[in-house]
Amino acid sequence: MFLSKKTPLVAIDMGSHSIKLVQLAQLKNGNFELVSLGMMPLEQGSIVEGAIKDPGQVAEALTNLVKAEKIQSNFVVASVSGEAVFVKKIKVPEMSEEAMSQKITEEAEQYIPFDINDVALDYQILGRVNGNASKPEEQENKPSDEDGEDQDSSMVEALLVAVQRDVIDERTDVLLEAGLKPAIIDLDVFALMNAARLNKDLTAMGATALIDLGDSFTHVNILQKGSIGYTQDIPIGGGYCSTMLMSKFQVPFSQTHRMKGGYLPDGIEKDEVLALIVQGYKKVFNEIQKSFEYFTTLSNAPVERILLSGGGCLINGIDSFMADFLKVPVEYLDPMQGIKINPKNFDQEMIAELTGLSAVAMGLATRRFDYS
Repeated sequence: MFLSKKTPLVAIDMGSHSIKLVQLAQLKNGNFELVSLGMMPLEQGSIVEGAIKDPGQVAEALTNLVKAEKIQSNFVVASVSGEAVFVKKIKVPEMSEEAMSQKITEEAEQYIPFDINDVALDYQILGRVNGNASKPEEQENKPSDEDGEDQDSSMVEALLVAVQRDVIDERTDVLLEAGLKPAIIDLDVFALMNAARLNKDLTAMGATALIDLGDSFTHVNILQKGSIGYTQDIPIGGGYCSTMLMSKFQVPFSQTHRMKGGYLPDGIEKDEVLALIVQGYKKVFNEIQKSFEYFTTLSNAPVERILLSGGGCLINGIDSFMADFLKVPVEYLDPMQGIKINPKNFDQEMIAELTGLSAVAMGLATRRFDYS
């Protein structure tokens, strides 16, 4: 089948505890309508810190989820995140596309913490660096150096992305085993941006942090005028809190997620659980605060707002706790508000429950195949 922008894609987000599936249809006015939405839990240890440890179990869960949602298309957009992903803004001289590709590949070796031969490398030109967008007539009158080049040649800012090929291959192999065909492998960080754009004008907002409270990782993506200003995957998340609950109350791992949501077993006091949750997430928030401070040092701009997503959203009051700790206003990222949903086809209680959990999948589902 020849793929085009009209080819229906199914978004698959493989997390530590569940697989989320979303399919959106694009309407004539450019907006989206929800076609499919589902989630399938995974056995503990199937995916650990972004790495697929039990591909057979993940593929089986994915197969069951696709069948349950009666998905017709087998073309998929999935994503990767975690320590196998490196994203950084760099500055390079303005040049032809072919020369730019070679230059950025050369530059990448000094930045990325992986062997250049073991990664898939890509980049996006963001635009000219401020202060270098001179008019053509000004460029003509600029003095040249001994090599005949402008002393103040135009520089452009590029977003450099490197992903370890092993992680991409893991995702691809599981998708293929489930009878699916990967059309696009994206990054969680970009998917969250696309999810936020469904009902937010990011270009009109001040420095905004998209924070995804995952189990193994906390993804921090700080935007300036709608583009990436700083991104970091912090290798700690809700799993740290779950481990504390398991140790304190001698409950199975699966029970900890219900406890975080306020469903407590008999004999366990709410105040004790809350105290442990607060203790666990203080460690997470301390790391987020360090990211904010580093960003402010780089950009001389404070973070003005937080849009929150991920499994941590299921904890009652986590938004208020985060706002008090970081001294920054917090709101839940709700991409569902930016799309059309037929109430006859979807249970509203399920929509509410999956809103925070499905943000990455929602962002992935906005992608369309193209060859550019």
